[in-house]
Amino acid sequence: MEAVYRAYLGLVRTVVVHGFGGFRGFRGPADQDDMIQTIFLAAFEENARLRYDGVSPYVAFLRGLAHNKVRQQLSKNTRFARTDGAPVPRDPMAEDFEGEVLKEETRTAVSAFREGVTDRVERAILEGYFIEGLAEETLASQVGMTRYKVRKMIAALHRRMEKHLREHDVLV
Repeated sequence: MEAVYRAYLGLVRTVVVHGFGGFRGFRGPADQDDMIQTIFLAAFEENARLRYDGVSPYVAFLRGLAHNKVRQQLSKNTRFARTDGAPVPRDPMAEDFEGEVLKEETRTAVSAFREGVTDRVERAILEGYFIEGLAEETLASQVGMTRYKVRKMIAALHRRMEKHLREHDVLV
């Protein structure tokens, strides 16, 4: 169960933090953590394990379970929402501050990754593809490689960047 938790934590965190459909995600860290644990608790229950057919991808099953648990939580929250017409108190400064902190952490982690790419060709592909948005064909002609090799290097850089961001608790 620990391996499943570690493997799919990013997916569940993305659903909880960024949302889906019209839901924009939970904003408070405590709400996010509670929802993540609730989703995994539901996924590890015997009933849920028996419902998974073992043939279809587990990602799709877990995402569906996560969506359902989030919907249940939102439904439960709206049942107890204020009905007197008064606005629900909130602290927009705290929400803005939290968002800014997360953006800064992301910027720092991405900068560290960029500095760690020392190979000249990899750096050119990283800057060209991920920052400037150049096409693979353009990059291939600039670095003197085939488009196939450039595509493979892009995929490898993408995997390394995701791993780096995961290690710094930034990415999915």
